[in-house]
Amino acid sequence: MEKIDYSKYNPVRPTTFQGKLLVNGLRFLFHIRRLLLLPQWRHLVPNHHEDPLKMTFREKLYMGYKYYFKPLLQGEKDSGIEDYFRRQSLALKVPDGFIPEATVTLSAGGDLIPYTIITPENCEHLWDEAGDFFFGSDIVFANLETVADTTKPYSAAPEVMLHDMYFNIGEESFRIFSGNGKYRGYDVLATANNHSLDLGTEGLQATMQFLKNKSIAYCGSAITEQERDSIPIIERNGIRIAFIAYTFSLNKHELPDDKQWMCNHLNLNEADADISLIIHQAAEARSRGADIVVAALHMGCAYQAYPNMHTVHNMHRICAEAGIDIVLGGHPHNMQPLEVYETTDTATGNTKQHLIVYSQGDFVAYDIFKWCHLTLLLKLHIAVGKLNGKRHVQLTKMEAKPFYMHVDQSQQLRFVDFRRVCNEPEKHFSEKSVIEEVIELNGFLHDCIFTEQQLHVMA
Repeated sequence: MEKIDYSKYNPVRPTTFQGKLLVNGLRFLFHIRRLLLLPQWRHLVPNHHEDPLKMTFREKLYMGYKYYFKPLLQGEKDSGIEDYFRRQSLALKVPDGFIPEATVTLSAGGDLIPYTIITPENCEHLWDEAGDFFFGSDIVFANLETVADTTKPYSAAPEVMLHDMYFNIGEESFRIFSGNGKYRGYDVLATANNHSLDLGTEGLQATMQFLKNKSIAYCGSAITEQERDSIPIIERNGIRIAFIAYTFSLNKHELPDDKQWMCNHLNLNEADADISLIIHQAAEARSRGADIVVAALHMGCAYQAYPNMHTVHNMHRICAEAGIDIVLGGHPHNMQPLEVYETTDTATGNTKQHLIVYSQGDFVAYDIFKWCHLTLLLKLHIAVGKLNGKRHVQLTKMEAKPFYMHVDQSQQLRFVDFRRVCNEPEKHFSEKSVIEEVIELNGFLHDCIFTEQQLHVMA
């Protein structure tokens, strides 16, 4: 594998002339900043919260530096976070004597975000390689990071993001997100993220009604106060899986005082976050018979290889104190490492495993930041059976499959099985910029996400 010199690495790849012009101008300004000998960032800034409602000018500059100028491959200084994740084996320990009787598969994808390039004309073959793997599971889940109010105009992310953005989709975009009508679509979607209030509470309410009309369950938001704890629990093959969701930010919006229940908005990107609502709703799901609780956590910081230390600590607390079985992280836009975290079950004294996915990255989206072009799709196998004569439910297998979002010269998008093309990209692609990007992404994947001892989870 070719080693990447990240000191010379350009983290963005716009495709239009206007995009290239804007990006080059921004990069020129950061070069001027470096020539003026102003401080350059080499490590993650501790306790960075990335909430637009609270960000200072320096924090916004730091965001722009990560995005347009130099990606941050190192964690916080002296934290040891890089070695911590490299030592992870990601092995799922199935107890001796466990006799499985039935299995359910759960597909999980990252953030569904509308970009101007994502149109029916450009996405005709989007799902050709990924559709069967992703939509073929018993339960299919992702994060819907947009409003879906069909009474309001369509609004998408531009190629180069320089201002506040407000998203809204209709039937056309949702059909693309859901497999272009060739697959059965989603069973449940998270609706708690930083774009939930892009069109106010009316837009969020319209989004929930949009999903209700399609018989798709949603988690993280509620139409009424009574509905807040009506946690969706999906049952397949005798296994009951609950889905809960939370967001660290609503961008520059705030919920009205009399509608705080409408979206699960918590200070998850701050140290010692208040997680009492997560504990409460996880317990509520268990009381209603959930065997497995999945939490979609929209938190963390974007355009960096590793999570911040306060994010790691908050994730660990959520698993330990709320007993979450599977954490599906979103918001950082690019993939971040996975962890199998162990705690002790206070009720039984047994060791309990928690799968933490810090970020699956963007899913159906097209951010110009190169790392965002690599998305992690997961297929999780959950079994029910007998252990010491008693009913037991266990996460038994994880299939992690990275896909590359390829855009060709005619602006056609498609998910490409990354492992199929990463070693010899010149055999699969003709564009020099794409070949270079695939080589760079392969370096990122092996340097930061999956070490040699973790490749056993790759599908």
